[in-house]
Amino acid sequence: MKKALIIIATYNEAENITLIIKKILEQNDYSDVLIVDDNSPDGTGNIVEEFSRKNNRVFFIRRKGKLGYGTAFIEGFDFAIEKNYEVVISMDGDFSHNPDDINHFLKSMDNYDLIIGSRYIGGIRVINWPLRRLILSTAANKYIRLITGLPFYDCTSGYRCYKTDILKKMNYKTIKSNGYSFLVELLYKAYKSKGKIKEIPIIFSERSGGKSKMSKKVIFEALFTPIICRLGLIRNSKTK
Repeated sequence: MKKALIIIATYNEAENITLIIKKILEQNDYSDVLIVDDNSPDGTGNIVEEFSRKNNRVFFIRRKGKLGYGTAFIEGFDFAIEKNYEVVISMDGDFSHNPDDINHFLKSMDNYDLIIGSRYIGGIRVINWPLRRLILSTAANKYIRLITGLPFYDCTSGYRCYKTDILKKMNYKTIKSNGYSFLVELLYKAYKSKGKIKEIPIIFSERSGGKSKMSKKVIFEALFTPIICRLGLIRNSKTK
């Protein structure tokens, strides 16, 4: 199996973080965990820092403040490439993404550059969302497909597995989005970089603790990112 790093960007996930790290480590012996924390007021960073001192498979980056979802993953990707990981998995820290899917992702990576854990391929697989949020999410994905031409059912899923080679090729450091639209821009770059991409079905469960990070600013950014992609204002490959 390829050397893998699971990256979780956190802000106020003290309720969940210890349990999810333990669950991830149980999946196999060759995947490590990196937590990138935006100096959470609830002490998430202190919990992870202590955990990392006791376990050499757990790594921790503490940032100065709430700098955003996108930049957190850019720092995580930098870490993965610097440490020579072959594969990176991005996921949430609230158990909305099931760690039991990790090995399934890794087994699918031999023939692909990017695997998307899809909530919508072959039907809807979302648990405990209010109808309004489900309609918003599915409509957003239809909008993204229409504007960008991306052929995927779930362009906003944060549960993904990347080969580090495709991350290098797409030049992820040029990404401007910093909310969840970061995921759209990242996927668009991978697609335009001729990456081999596959969606596999997952079951998405509403977070088991803590509070949602969704905001009006995040939604506003998500409306314009697909248009920016389509207009060609985003560089798709590594600058020479």
